[in-house]
Amino acid sequence: MKAIRVLIYLSAVCLLVIASGVWDNSARAAAAKDPMRGQPFSDPAKVYSMSPEWMKQSIKYESWAEGADLALALDQQIYPAVLPLVREFEKKNGLKIAVEEGTCGIAAGAAAKKTVDISAMCCPPGEADRLPGLRYHTMGIAALAIIVNKENPVSNLSLADVRMIYRGKIHKWSELKTPSGAPGPDTDIRPVVRLHCKTRPGHWCLILGKEDLFSPKAMEVGSIPNMLSQIAALKGAIGYETLWMANTYGAKDKFKFLTIDSISPQDDAAVASGKYTTYRTMNFTSWDDPKLAKPTAKKLIEYILSNLDRVDKGFAIIPAPILRKAGWKFTGDEVTGEPD
Repeated sequence: MKAIRVLIYLSAVCLLVIASGVWDNSARAAAAKDPMRGQPFSDPAKVYSMSPEWMKQSIKYESWAEGADLALALDQQIYPAVLPLVREFEKKNGLKIAVEEGTCGIAAGAAAKKTVDISAMCCPPGEADRLPGLRYHTMGIAALAIIVNKENPVSNLSLADVRMIYRGKIHKWSELKTPSGAPGPDTDIRPVVRLHCKTRPGHWCLILGKEDLFSPKAMEVGSIPNMLSQIAALKGAIGYETLWMANTYGAKDKFKFLTIDSISPQDDAAVASGKYTTYRTMNFTSWDDPKLAKPTAKKLIEYILSNLDRVDKGFAIIPAPILRKAGWKFTGDEVTGEPD
């Protein structure tokens, strides 16, 4: 029995080494192809080192989950998308499941504090999020749309244009073209940024890879509603957000989504194929460590992942099975590389 366990352990180590090598080669190739772009994912083979005290710590629920069979901390877009499935699973299995809605930071913090069985973030894990005994499971990706005020006649930009705007190299909409080929309005461009989750790959890093690449004149906001309210109020504004977040927290008659290099963020096939290159990644976590893992938590993750086709399409999440078919790279259940 001991020999079998050693063999299984060594096999797992070999797989991680192989995954790391593949990831490193892929990451270098992506950086060479587009040096302005940040990494879309972190290395799945690198596990963050934690203290011996942390390693011994068990799961301990906070007051909001007291008396529950399972505790979940879910990002604010994943929460409403999967809550019907969670409640369905809860009822079928006679469980009490406590669910907290929050940001990526709240979800990641709950995992780091070991106060939940499952967490979920709308960003890929950063290096410090890859905790010992924690496994990631990808739900899907959601396009990160470039958004402008609805009165702006410009409807398409190249990715190079977007980057020049955010770097402060293009200052007026008249330097760009409308669909007729005429110059845009003689209005100052007001770039709006929300530089959240700075230690994590993906999201806004797929526009510009580092915070200091953004113009110091860009207007930084701290929340999604603030981003959308600025776009609604300023005719020259430009920002970014997922389709569902924009439609949920913004005034729909005040903004519009741009196509990027003539590709729409609302084109699911283009997003799935990797042709639309800015997106967020939706991941769940579960515990692999036998001291922390609960069979019911594993079953709930499996239930959600096997029912992704039932998630409301209004959330505009391209589910993991479609990504697999489109050639995205996976390490176990986690997407860790874009299609070639």
